[in-house]
Amino acid sequence: MRRILETRARPVQKCTGLDWDDFRYFLAVGRTGTLAGAARSLRVQHSTVGRRLDALEDGLGAQLFLRTPDGLVITAAGSAILPLVEEAERALAAAERIVHGGDERIEGIVRLTTSEALSGLLVRRLPELRALHPQLMVEVLAGNRSLDLSRGEADLAVRAAATTQPDLICRRIGDAGWSLYASESYVLRRGAPSSPSDLAGHDLIGFDESLAAVPGALWLAQHATGGRVVTRGNSILAVLNAAIVGMGLAVISCFMGDVEPTLKRLTHVILGWREIWLVFHPDVARIARVRCVIDFVTEVIAEESARLRGDRPAKP
Repeated sequence: MRRILETRARPVQKCTGLDWDDFRYFLAVGRTGTLAGAARSLRVQHSTVGRRLDALEDGLGAQLFLRTPDGLVITAAGSAILPLVEEAERALAAAERIVHGGDERIEGIVRLTTSEALSGLLVRRLPELRALHPQLMVEVLAGNRSLDLSRGEADLAVRAAATTQPDLICRRIGDAGWSLYASESYVLRRGAPSSPSDLAGHDLIGFDESLAAVPGALWLAQHATGGRVVTRGNSILAVLNAAIVGMGLAVISCFMGDVEPTLKRLTHVILGWREIWLVFHPDVARIARVRCVIDFVTEVIAEESARLRGDRPAKP
């Protein structure tokens, strides 16, 4: 039986003076299981999460989490209110979308979540959008975690997989090809493989379990026989950088590899494909600034389609 580090009896009292913001911290702790995880998700200090959780427990007169050696364990009281607080969060997000739906000004903040790889392509084009709408700020939230648009964690998303959430609009706006790359220094030192399917004797750059479903990882799982994985990355950028410094061969997105001057594309063949999807809630599409960014992202992906597909010939 786990030893409880801290249990506190809460006096029964009326729920007065409660702050909805404290419930946000409760949800973050409930979803991550630790104060540190909640702090990262909310982008605040660890101590802030603990203080706000304490304030909520004091206000409710109930303990919501037990502090254990393995982290925070939600109590019966916490479990009872968790779905209610999640429902309230969704309702507040919907109310905000409705209120802002009539805003026809192209100014303010639009939060765009996407992968680290695609963030580079989109950010390089943002000056064009800012030149047209100087009062519009696009906040780019890059990372592998899919933020929840229904809960208002972001306004729109550019993803590599279609969403299964029925309340969201999901548009396929492009495709990204993947191919085999190595640095010029690696090719000079070790030579290039005779064909992409013959990697015997070569050093390979792999992907960790969090990226097991990306085209590069799937292709290597089938064709890495005889090669040696010398390092793995938990992000596409980490794999790209390992290839740039000459650690080995890497299967990466063509739109990243083809523009890197130190890398050599080793085959014209596309080894894998990944779809590109634009996802947003229909309510936010009524907001002018969000519609503007939706149109901008769609246009950028269309203009970059050849590069994304990997149509550019391999370097000689």
